[in-house]
Amino acid sequence: MNKRTSFLLASAATAIALILTASCANEAVLPADSSSFSFGLIGDQQYNAAQEKQFSALLTAINSEPLAFVVHVGDFKAGGNSPCTDELFAARFAEFDQSRHPFIYTPGDNDWVDCRHPSNGAMAPLDRLRKLRELFFAAPKSLGRSSLALNLQGDMFAADPLLSRYRENAMWVHQGVVFATFNIQGSNDNLGFDAANDAEQRERTQANIRWLNEATARAKSDDIIGMAVFSQANPGFEESPAHVAKSAYVPFLNAFEAEAERLGKPILYVHGDSHQFRVDNPYKSPLDRREIKNVTRVEGYGSPNVNWVRVTVGKQSGKPFSIESGRFLPMK
Repeated sequence: MNKRTSFLLASAATAIALILTASCANEAVLPADSSSFSFGLIGDQQYNAAQEKQFSALLTAINSEPLAFVVHVGDFKAGGNSPCTDELFAARFAEFDQSRHPFIYTPGDNDWVDCRHPSNGAMAPLDRLRKLRELFFAAPKSLGRSSLALNLQGDMFAADPLLSRYRENAMWVHQGVVFATFNIQGSNDNLGFDAANDAEQRERTQANIRWLNEATARAKSDDIIGMAVFSQANPGFEESPAHVAKSAYVPFLNAFEAEAERLGKPILYVHGDSHQFRVDNPYKSPLDRREIKNVTRVEGYGSPNVNWVRVTVGKQSGKPFSIESGRFLPMK
């Protein structure tokens, strides 16, 4: 969880969501036909016992929807007072694997970076990332009762001693759209703790940029209408450019924005971390606040608000993505 985000802002997310949903009304939800499909977006959930119960109901509600797949952008537990045990990891895997739809998960900082905190068991982050890879990314397919084949960076670059580590970075194509996940974390992307983790962050950034290059190369094909990228971290959309300039996110943001402008096709930049449903169209660069008109930034809901986001994709020229709240009403 992004420590900079205040609890007061998070508690207002429901009201913000209603405003944002209304602001997207000019992009009506597309009809359910062979030229369109929808997917679900979730993340930053299950932070306490009450949310555990609500999350079970949320998955049941999502299972009833006609979705092509569901993407979880990480943080399947609280950032504190929540030990990062093998048993918890296995329980989350079992929950996600019961999804009726293909379920694609990308890790969050609460799931490994913040495991170093004493209230989380003072566990080694790199060991916890290893465990996540071993459990969640063993096979080149999604979780869920109906699975989806995925291209994993670790498989595509199996001969490369660096890139072969990144099994968590996934890519798939569905009805003319390239989808890709990236291991980019809150907590300043695991930078600034010690030499070993600093080296990990630099190497992972290289791998993420290389994966971005692969995704945009695929998106240049004539059969592709757009691209969507997913990661946990909010890289500073609500921060000043001066603050972002000191962060770990600068190299990836520079690479993403350059690739997005070269590609020119519609792109979704999707993240979690700061727990508010938001849609920025066009995307406003955290680096200098300039607008990139072919990119839309989407953030999903997060604790304490248990909900999901529906993204509908159609093939109309220029604006294939329509975003709205899933309108889940949690049990009291």
